[in-house]
Amino acid sequence: MRTVKINLRYYLFAPILLWVLFLSPNLYSSEAQEQRLYSPDIQRILDKGVLKVAMYHKDTPPFYYVDEQGELTGVDVELIKGFASLLNVEVEFDRSPKTFNDVIKKVANREADLAICKLSITFSRTTKVLFTKPYIKLRKALLVNRVLLQRQLDGRTKEEAIKNLTGSIGVIGKSSYVGYAKHRFHNMELVEYGSWGEIVDAVINQEVVAGFRDEAEIKRVIRDNTDNAVTLLTVVLKGDHDPKGIAVSWDSTHLKSSLEFYIDSLGLDLSANKVLFEYDSVIETIRRNSTK
Repeated sequence: MRTVKINLRYYLFAPILLWVLFLSPNLYSSEAQEQRLYSPDIQRILDKGVLKVAMYHKDTPPFYYVDEQGELTGVDVELIKGFASLLNVEVEFDRSPKTFNDVIKKVANREADLAICKLSITFSRTTKVLFTKPYIKLRKALLVNRVLLQRQLDGRTKEEAIKNLTGSIGVIGKSSYVGYAKHRFHNMELVEYGSWGEIVDAVINQEVVAGFRDEAEIKRVIRDNTDNAVTLLTVVLKGDHDPKGIAVSWDSTHLKSSLEFYIDSLGLDLSANKVLFEYDSVIETIRRNSTK
């Protein structure tokens, strides 16, 4: 008679093996299989259930600002809310950064998944983080005091005088425009201010000849108060662009490409005039198209 040896370990572990293979509700569900397809940078966001966004602390309408109802809104805000809704996650805005460079640090240190606040794409910043391709291309511009400009004409046209401006020029401290001004206005004294509002006041009060920023901010000064057109001149510098992008950490390549695809799919073709004078239509388009 043959003796049959029974491997007790098989009988002990067989039920566990069967449960893993056939009864586990998660391991082989379609949902679990789908999750395994996400890239690590996207999966990190999905695991948290929150998209953390770094944003400069001072309001910059119509891009990001707190409205009369106390709600954070604007083009940049609605863009990211729409993107988060497609990922089916919440959005958390971190507005603690006191400078634009602090915003970049938040992303570089992975304290935020991304940053959007009309950030200029500069060489220095691209060495620390990745940027999406520009979602809006603005031109650099000047807000000039008409009286002080008149004194510099000396028989020249306004265009010639502007090309050779002398005196002082105001920029926001620790912003990309500090570097831009140093590169472009060699004959002018650079004066750094804490906010754009301070610069506008300085130009009106003849403390500086001009303020230097992107065309959206320059044009908004006149749009919001047409009386300013009497004392101030807006000058858009043709061919001198200031591309704005969304910053992500250096290894978030799939997040970057997803953001780019999303923005392209909206078909907004944003410009300074479109944002300033067709704002409601832009916001409506973002909200309408940011659905699954």
